[in-house]
This record gives sequence, C-alpha cells and structure tokens, in this order.
Amino acid sequence: MMRTIRCQRWCYRGLMACLVLLLMAGVSGCGRFDGKVFQGQLNYLPENSLRDWGVPEHLQQSGEGNICRVVQSVGLNAAAGLELAAGSQGEMEYFVDGDAAMTLAAGMRVQFLSTQGAGRIKISAHDGKGGQLAAVGWNFTGALPAQTLTEHWISRPFGANFSGCWLEEKQELNALLRGLMTSVQGERVAYYRLSVIVGQGQHAVVTQLQLVPDRSAAIRVRAVQTEYAANQGTIVPVELELENISNEILQDVPVELVEPAGFGLNVPNARQILPRLEPGKIELITWQVRAQRPQAVNLDRPWEMGVAVDGVTIAPALMRFSVSDPEPGHIFYVMTEDLEAIDSAGYAIAWGNGNGWLDPEEMKVQMVDKPERLNAIAEKYGAKWTHYTTWPLVKAAEWADRQSKKGRWGEVVRSLREAVRNGAAHGHEYGIHLHADYDPRLAGNLLSYNPAVDGLWANHLRHGWAHTLSREGDLDDVSSRTGILGYYQAVMEQLSADSPQGQLLSARVGSFDFGDGEREESLSTRAYQKVGLWGSSDADGNAGGVTAAEYGRELYFARKDDINASARDFFEQGLVELRPTPRECIAYDTQSATVMNSKVDEGVAAFSEAGRVTPGVHLIMGFTHAMFVMGAGDWKTLEGGQFQALDDHLAYLKNHYVAAERLQFATATQVIREYLDYYSPWPVAVYDKKISDGLGVSEYGISILGKNIPITVDRPQTVTVKYPLYFRHRAFRVAICKNGRPIYVTWGLPTLEQDIRFVVDDRQAHYTMKIYHNSGIFQLLKWGRDLRKQFAND
Repeated sequence: MMRTIRCQRWCYRGLMACLVLLLMAGVSGCGRFDGKVFQGQLNYLPENSLRDWGVPEHLQQSGEGNICRVVQSVGLNAAAGLELAAGSQGEMEYFVDGDAAMTLAAGMRVQFLSTQGAGRIKISAHDGKGGQLAAVGWNFTGALPAQTLTEHWISRPFGANFSGCWLEEKQELNALLRGLMTSVQGERVAYYRLSVIVGQGQHAVVTQLQLVPDRSAAIRVRAVQTEYAANQGTIVPVELELENISNEILQDVPVELVEPAGFGLNVPNARQILPRLEPGKIELITWQVRAQRPQAVNLDRPWEMGVAVDGVTIAPALMRFSVSDPEPGHIFYVMTEDLEAIDSAGYAIAWGNGNGWLDPEEMKVQMVDKPERLNAIAEKYGAKWTHYTTWPLVKAAEWADRQSKKGRWGEVVRSLREAVRNGAAHGHEYGIHLHADYDPRLAGNLLSYNPAVDGLWANHLRHGWAHTLSREGDLDDVSSRTGILGYYQAVMEQLSADSPQGQLLSARVGSFDFGDGEREESLSTRAYQKVGLWGSSDADGNAGGVTAAEYGRELYFARKDDINASARDFFEQGLVELRPTPRECIAYDTQSATVMNSKVDEGVAAFSEAGRVTPGVHLIMGFTHAMFVMGAGDWKTLEGGQFQALDDHLAYLKNHYVAAERLQFATATQVIREYLDYYSPWPVAVYDKKISDGLGVSEYGISILGKNIPITVDRPQTVTVKYPLYFRHRAFRVAICKNGRPIYVTWGLPTLEQDIRFVVDDRQAHYTMKIYHNSGIFQLLKWGRDLRKQFAND
C-alpha cells in the first residue's frame, strides 16, 4: 500500500515538474513585467502605421477627445487592429469604399468595448459627388438613429454587459448590401461604403473592414442544355454560356461545376479559369461529366449539378441528370428466424412439454437441435440462415444452473455455444435478438426457478428492449440500451469469430420493441450505430403493426427518427430496414412448399422486367421461429412436416432461380453489405473475416463499401471502422494497413466507442486491421489513464 502511494506521489511530482517547465516556457514575449505576462493589454504602434489603415483619408470625426491608434495584442487574434475611441461629445466614422461597377462583398471583424455611447455598423450607397443615396445599418449600443426614406436602422442591442464579442458578419453584410442595391437605381451608384461608427465615449477595435469585388454576381450563367439522360459510366459533354453583366473586364475568373452530394456525377477537371471576359460578352465553356452512380442512389431523383464562380455557387441546380444502371440487379433470398425457446403452456400447439416452466430439454431442442436441422437442410442447396438469437436467455440459463443441482442447464449452454460456433463457421448468421427480460442483472426483471422440474421463468410482459431500458447510455453501461445491446453483440461476434461474413451488421429486437416515436427511435438508432449495427428488421412491429411488406417496400434506408419511413434525403438516413415479404409473408412453420414457392415467384416477377432482373438490390425474406417448426411427430421430431416442406421449397428455388442466376441465397448481413455498397451516399468501412489470429495479434480484412465512389490520391476519403466488440477490454493498439504497410496506428487505448478513423486513397488497395490485445497491458494502460484523470480532477 505504501509503495503504491509513493509511486503515485512520484508520478504526480513528475507531472507537476513538467507543468512548471511548460509554464516557464510560455511566459516569454512582450508585455512582461516582474515575471508576469499581460496578454490582454494593447500595445501601440507608431503614428505612421495609421497610413496602412487609410487614416486620415478614411476617417471622419467631430467633437473633441477622439483617439485613433494602431494596436497589437495577443487578444486581438490578428496581426494588428485599429482602435477608435470617441470623446464624450465626439463621434468617429471609419470607412472603406468599393467601386459600384459591380456588386461587392463585405467583410468585417469589429468589437465594441463599451455598453454606452454610439456603436454602429453601416452600409451606404453614394453617387458620383459623394452624396448618400441610401443606407442600412445596425445599432449595437446607444440610441437608435431616426429612420428616414433613404436610411434604415436595425436594432441589435447586446443582451447583457458580459456578452461583448467580435462581430464577424460577412454573410449578413452581403445580404444587406444586396438589399441596398435593389433600393437604389444601379446606374446612379458610384460607390458603396462600409462604416464603423463610434460616439459619446464608445470605444471599438477593428481588425478587418473591407469591400471587395464579388465576381460571382457579375456573371450570368446559362446551360445550353438543362436536362440529361445517361447510363452509368458514360461521359456527358456539358456546355455553359457565361455572360459578364458588369461594367468591368473580368480576368482569370475560376468557374467550377459543383458535384452533388452522393458522388452521382464526377467531373475530373471541374475547375476552369476564364482568362478574360469583357463587359456584355458571352463565353462558351465545355466540361466532360461522368455519370458516376445511378439516380437510385439519390432516392430515385435525378442528380443536380450547380455552378460556382470564385468559389460562390451562383446556380445550385442548373442541370439535372437522370442516370440509369444498364446492368441487371440482384435478388437476394434471406431466411430469418428468431432463435429462442418457449414452454407451450397456454398455447394451442404443443411446442414444448407444456408444464408452465422452460426446462433444459425444451431449450436444447428448440435452440440447438431444430436450428442445426434447419442449417443442414439449407446447406444441401447452398442457402444460409439468419438466426436472430436470444442470448439473454443464456444468461438466465446460467443463472438457473447456479440454482440447480443437476447440471443440465450448463450442458445446454455448452451445446448452444458449440452449435453457434459451428453454424457461423459454415456461413450462417447469428445476430442478436434482445429479449432483455431474461437478463438477471437488470433490476426490473423477475426470474423464477422451480427445482421440482428444473425450470425457469421470466416476466414475458417485459419481453423487449426499448421499454425495459429508457436510457441511451454507452458501451460500459449494461443497464442502458447501448450497453446491453453492445454486451450481447460482443458475445455473438466472438462466437462468430470464424465466420466468413466478417462484421455482423443486422439485429432484430425482441417483440420488435425498437421504440415508437421520434425520440425513442432516434435513441435506438444511435444505440445500434454505436455498436456497429447497420440494419434492423423491426419496421412497423415497433408500433404494433405488421412487420412484413409488399415487394418494393421491403428494403430501404430508414430515417434516423422513424424506422417505418424511408429517408427523404442523405442527411436523415439511419439504418437499413429489412422486412419479411410479401405482406402475408413466407412463413416456414405454417406454409407448404407450394405456397412458399408461389410467394417467391411473385417476388422474382416483381423485381424483373422482360425476363431480366431490374437494376439495384432486391430482397425476398422469410420469417419464423425455429421452435415453431414442427416435424411429422411430436415437438422433438426433426423429420417430415415443415422440415420436409422447407427441403422441397429450397430445392425448387435452386432449380428454378439460383441455377439460372436470377436469385442468390444470402444472410441479412450480406444483403446489408450489398445495399450499402450500391446505395450508400458515403463510403462505409466494415471489417471482413479474420485473416490470422496469432499470439496477441488478430488481423481482419476491411471492405470499403460505396460502389463507384471515387477513391484516389486526388480524392481521398475518410472512413470509420469498428474493431470487434469482444476486444473491448483487451485491445491496447489497433493498426490499419494498406497493402501490408501501416497507415494509421492508435497509441494507448483505442477510442471509447471502438471507432477507428483513417483515410483511404486507393480503391484497388487491400486494407486490413491488426488488433493487438492483451488483458494485462490493457489494464495497465487503463490504470494510467484513470490516474491521469485523477490528477486532473485534483
């Protein structure tokens, strides 16, 4: 104990010594007096420096006691400033003028230093003799000047005497200037004036005051053609006419085509320089535009392209491009089931022994034996299952095992773990299906154990997620949505470590309890994203409706605050929503092979035209619970019945559609990958299957999704990838490699939410992620971090 205290004291003294050295190093410079630094003081430059600010020509003043000086100070955050201090009965107006031959852009940075006296900013238009034609201004302190027919004042008082700050009003000044121009006849205006006015004891410091030519307003642009139609990958010539509508010769003007968000259009040489454009003249400029991505990515709207001059967009949607994908699309067939267990007491069908308690045998048959049989049938035809797995039930089983003296629960848990590992290694997906009512760690849950039948029971009226856990929380807070979701997602990721799928991207909430309403759905969406999930399968079920959907409504980017609605623009896109199909969906526990076949026939027809799959990514998805799939005998039977119906159904699909390459078997995660690759407006990084797993180092491939998004040395993109959640309390270093060479390495502990940000600049490069993990090193680094926090708090 004493040794630990001495070590902490030694570390603390070392940190304090470093702090003292830093402070000593930072006290050099002007304004030093008796070892102190007066960083806020103004230092005055010689009087001849006023010429650099155009004084006295650009200063009008009246009264006595006025002071004008050029000053420097650390607090200015600028090389120098102009101090204006009006006498108690004085007034000063410092101004800059700009030629009205064309519209001007205005910029300023001013700070008023007193709550009293006149403090104003004004923009005015003047004729050739210096007369003021019109003016508009802001009044910050002092009495508001009288309004006249030609002079308008806007009151902008400070709310309190502690709210003084730099006024940087470039955009609003420009708007005022443009408004001023419309209030006077342009041909009468000779110049514009931007002024800072102080009076009656007001002080001000000016670091910027300027009127500069705004060439973007001096050019009128017209597209020779405004509507285009092209196939993805083709080059489209675009012509624009640019006219100089000012009275000045324009030289070396940069004109640029503005690509839309989402990378739908690509212009390799978007910026061209217009060498010379005389007043009234029209110049024709041509670009080559590549139709980069189909408009399906743009929510089925044509891509819009704008034009910018001098970096200012003057025509944001001048041209529209309808871009089609000439290649056939892909139809994916996904089989999903909610992998959980049930006792059939109170139900019409005997899915279990019906004694009112869930026992080890029921759990093993329903969560191990039946899904293994379903997997084996699927593998005969190359199909894969997506098992949304109620792993909180395993927590309950482990709890029951501690109550029991028979060891049967422990055997079931071991069998389930091995079954998941084996199934994942064969390509089946085991995503999380959160029934939080089973978790004995949550205070609101009520778990009961009956030793007579070695059975357990939970409060199934709390059989969800969102209603049980109201807080968003973080990954370390298991009593929050993020924490419990991340905890069980980490379990599934670890059990699926040998899966060829890589990062698991989808989940389905127990009882579809995602939360309903903007606040709740936003919270749940963020929790999904924090743990690395990109897809949900709870739409409409979260609001008590039917989760299934007609073909064409089955797969979409949901809104961040509404999983039941498609996003209306890129910036409100949240999760990818997958829905069983069609509205009366494919149900493996009740339907015959003939019925299931007909529903797939309907889907293939809906996604085809003239015998060819329409472009894009399409989904046909079935639904069941493995525990509900019954054989020809009792609830334990694994042959005949619906098992045979599934066998016949998959044989039909393989012979009629898969062999003809009109349908592909997939998991939910594989479909989400394909969907993100085709439709995501931004590049998305996810980790692939494990490449190697040596002593303390695990390596994974990385996929950069977002097909046809330009990624080159000239157009690098920043992406974020999560490393597997089960390394959370072991990983002490993560390295991103490009073609085997590190390009980014974390030092110390990785980020709190396991996000690793790095830059990609080569679409063809092979990116990988190396995770260095050791529990001892992790704990040592964590101790050091916590110690630093303790010193900081002290």
